[in-house]
Amino acid sequence: WENKVAINTSITEVDQFLQHIVKSTNMNCLTPQSALEGNCAFLAANLYAKSIFGEDALVNVSVEKQADGKLAGYIRIRSKTQGIALSLGDKITLKQKGG
Repeated sequence: WENKVAINTSITEVDQFLQHIVKSTNMNCLTPQSALEGNCAFLAANLYAKSIFGEDALVNVSVEKQADGKLAGYIRIRSKTQGIALSLGDKITLKQKGG
């Protein structure tokens, strides 16, 4: 299953947004820290987690800083079960505001 969530946040820095998503979802970032260093207007990273039921979830964060300073892009959630993909998508939608 795949769930695609549009980025809609008040956070204005791509690296800060990624850290917020990692923290709020309790996922592990598979992308090496060395690949995320530096000041850039775009970022792509892969996150991974295993549920307490043993189900895997893979999240791809693709975010770009627009000319007006806002962030745009998508977060794709992939899992074998529909429930994990949908519930993780709902959680990200609620938490991505930065609050």
